[in-house]
Amino acid sequence: MTVRRLAALFALGCAVLLLPGCSSSSPSASPSSSASTGASPQALDDLSGVPVLTDANHRAMPLDPYLLNPKQSRTISQASAALVSRCMRRLRFDYAQPAQSGDTTGIGADAPTTRMDGYFGFQTMAHAKTFGYHSEGASPQAGAQAGAAAGGQAPALTAGENTALTGTADPKRKNGPGGMTLNGRTVPDHGCVGEANRILTGSVTGSAGNPDFVVSLKFDTLAKGQQDPRTRAVFASWADCMQRKGHPYADPLAASGDARWSSGPAPTAEELRVAVADQECRHDTNVVGVWFTADFGYQQAAVKQYGARLDGVRRAMTDHLAAARKALTGS
Repeated sequence: MTVRRLAALFALGCAVLLLPGCSSSSPSASPSSSASTGASPQALDDLSGVPVLTDANHRAMPLDPYLLNPKQSRTISQASAALVSRCMRRLRFDYAQPAQSGDTTGIGADAPTTRMDGYFGFQTMAHAKTFGYHSEGASPQAGAQAGAAAGGQAPALTAGENTALTGTADPKRKNGPGGMTLNGRTVPDHGCVGEANRILTGSVTGSAGNPDFVVSLKFDTLAKGQQDPRTRAVFASWADCMQRKGHPYADPLAASGDARWSSGPAPTAEELRVAVADQECRHDTNVVGVWFTADFGYQQAAVKQYGARLDGVRRAMTDHLAAARKALTGS
């Protein structure tokens, strides 16, 4: 039987990545009200001590220890894929679950190593000159190949495979209690996906990914950092710079989110011109330094406010990663 695939387990929010066509001049992510970090941190009321930065991807942020980094995310994804595939083989289905691999950010060599996303957009002139606001490697040829792959329909799961994966024979339900017999074997609770979750987290409905609470904090601090008066002021200086270069955008989010950039698989000449001007104006006005400082302060305040709860998150993450490594190595 042909190996079949499910959708990848991990995806990145475009609001964080600032990829072409999915950004906005005002943050749209709505964090939980219980995760609000309150007012601007008093320790960062002015711009004294703000570092001069063109690239903050390799600067750690206070919330990083409470979110999976790329290496950890791959470990979890690979362990989950291995466990699901192993369970499916036990139920006598020829099925392999795909796992996350490589750089998921599109940033390439400059991608952060301490977190899964680049908060401040693409930050190097080399990227701007070659790819504009597109992901690294973007080209008409790559776009055509991706389009052809997307156009082809993967074979649908059989009813038996779906039941084995989810623990229910009801196509209207996402999962079920299992217990039925397939190929002489008993389907586990919530199917093979549930079994993988149980091994990694202790619960068939558990998730070894980033908890919603910390993700909400991340979006909350990101939104606050973007709307902070210091950030808005440096965005205004950046906008003046861009205006002088013939590119009227309100802020870097508006430039990277220009709908024209998402119309094709490769950057246009105009996109490259705008991206290069963006990098020049970021350099001249220290956009990244101020933006990073503001976001860092809000994250610092969040860690202080929710320290006990975040400590629990880190303990759970440690347990999940230990279970994942055991699933992959058998020890």
